Amino acid sequence: MTIELHAVGAADGPALHAVLGDPEVARWLRPAGRSEPFDEDECARMAERYAAHWRAHGFGMWLARDGGEVVGRGGAGHTLAPGRAEVEVGWAVASSHWGRGVGTLLGRAGMEAAAERGIDGVVAFTRVDNLASRRVMEKLGLRLERAFTHAGLPHVLYRNSRPIR
Repeated sequence: MTIELHAVGAADGPALHAVLGDPEVARWLRPAGRSEPFDEDECARMAERYAAHWRAHGFGMWLARDGGEVVGRGGAGHTLAPGRAEVEVGWAVASSHWGRGVGTLLGRAGMEAAAERGIDGVVAFTRVDNLASRRVMEKLGLRLERAFTHAGLPHVLYRNSRPIR
């Protein structure tokens, strides 16, 4: 497996849909009461937002490709978590590639992109029951800070405990 990262562009909705259209992936990302896969229109709007973030900040979300196949999206971006401006590292990996280190690679790339811009404080958050993502956060050196409610579901917030460098 050779993973290449490419910045998400405004026209990358179909590539995002290759990952987020998977019901096994979407169920971890949807708010309370929803579990359906992301549709093509949602992914197109997401790609436009990610491309705008890259233009505004010089960093953002990447697509991870293994050969020609899109196997994930992740990186770093500005967010509110919970109610506070933060830089979040995050990832979503195609279920066909779970357990292969793609999430860790994307999270590490996001942390490095933040550090290159002088941003030492990053967070990551996930649902309490997403044990795979919590393991990735711990591998990245992030430490559990607290529980909170996000999108109507119990989540946990992890934060880096030391500078990223």
